[in-house]
Amino acid sequence: MTDPMAPDDVLRACGYLEAVWRDEETDTAALLRHEPGETPTAVLLTDLGESIMQQLLPGQAGIHDGMPDHELAAAAEKMRTDPTVQVSRVLLETLKALAPTATPDQTEIIARALISYLLSISDATENDVLPMLDTLRQAAIQRSSDPSA
Repeated sequence: MTDPMAPDDVLRACGYLEAVWRDEETDTAALLRHEPGETPTAVLLTDLGESIMQQLLPGQAGIHDGMPDHELAAAAEKMRTDPTVQVSRVLLETLKALAPTATPDQTEIIARALISYLLSISDATENDVLPMLDTLRQAAIQRSSDPSA
């Protein structure tokens, strides 16, 4: 499992996803700018996608806290061989490989692919995209104000 993203990085990634979803070119351009040493937006997007995948897919496989070891092992094996999980890993690995040197157009493609991916692995619809991004944003804000959360 990857380290949790910094709240500011989550906010930037969510802001970019929302700007892309709303086709707000001025906002997308602003959110693509970063200082030397800052993580490129495309990388933040793939980090967010990976974080969401790691949170969502185990629950969908029935993995939860307090499972007996033998049930956890069986569920983990089922998840490891699940085609959705396998395709998810391939997609995220591909996007992560492209992200560090992504152009603005490629970053938008990564964002749209990530949104489509999230819609396809969840019960969310297009109407849920903005509320979903707001939920991620609120969780990041909560974590920044209370790091123990």
